[in-house]
Amino acid sequence: MTSTRRSDPKSFSSFLLTATTLTVALLACVPVAFGQAENPGDETVPKELSLDLGKGASLKLVLIPAGKFMMGNHETPAETVKKVGGFERNLVDEYPAHEVTISKPFYMGIYEVTQAQWKAVMGTEPWKAERALGYMRLQPRPQGFDDYPVAFVDSYDAIEFCRKLSKKTGRTVSLPTEAQWEYACRAGTTTTFSFGDDLSKLIDYGWYGGKNAGQKEDYAHRVGQLKPNPWGLYDMHGNVWEFCRDWYDKDYYSKSPSVDPVNTKEIKNWCLRSGSFHSVPTVSRSAQRNSWTGPKAVRYNLGLRVIVAADK
Repeated sequence: MTSTRRSDPKSFSSFLLTATTLTVALLACVPVAFGQAENPGDETVPKELSLDLGKGASLKLVLIPAGKFMMGNHETPAETVKKVGGFERNLVDEYPAHEVTISKPFYMGIYEVTQAQWKAVMGTEPWKAERALGYMRLQPRPQGFDDYPVAFVDSYDAIEFCRKLSKKTGRTVSLPTEAQWEYACRAGTTTTFSFGDDLSKLIDYGWYGGKNAGQKEDYAHRVGQLKPNPWGLYDMHGNVWEFCRDWYDKDYYSKSPSVDPVNTKEIKNWCLRSGSFHSVPTVSRSAQRNSWTGPKAVRYNLGLRVIVAADK
């Protein structure tokens, strides 16, 4: 007579517990992939924020989660030039590509700061200054829209806007660090642009090229008309240059800290990102750094985008 061996329930339960424990331990050891958020499903912080600026103006922001990414150019200079044009000598400040941790979530403006928002906070209209009007006579553009990005401001104006907005709203408002800006622009991607590597698609996401390429119009455009990046941010590739919080140092990547880097050492020029409405395509890349603008420079294509601390 053949007998059937029956499993011991206690032994089986012990096996399941051990296997489950090992699986959880192994998963805990898997590092966060570059470009991914550490807590993409965190529901403790609202995903969007809207600040009332008064005078009928508001500022909408989206939550950018904490995480890690590879900052800088992920390709060689030769590969970049072959793909989008430009000159290798202008890319040297984008290396080495290096791991950066953004340790805290933050809110970032969905759009570049607009003229209506600037008027509500600052009570001024720098785009109507004599210098600005002179430029607009040379490069005429449609009039009467408050949702054009503000321009003709310098880095100190941008910082003052953040200071006044912080006081007005009780939130901590600032310019993004260069690392925060690139992290938000990439939105989990490692490609040339936040939408991929296909240069032909840039026209769907960014204002660039002036009269010689792109949209054939040499002026900044109303915000939010084109497609956003994967995290819901518009005009990250062009329209107006956006001031960051850092002083520009071409060698900063080789010595910057790996967690929340920001260059506070006063040098000569200021960091800006994004490219502008008449920039060549290579200047609109996620890794591009503006290396030629002083902190007091005022131009028709210099604007800003702000961030707000996620914790009050």
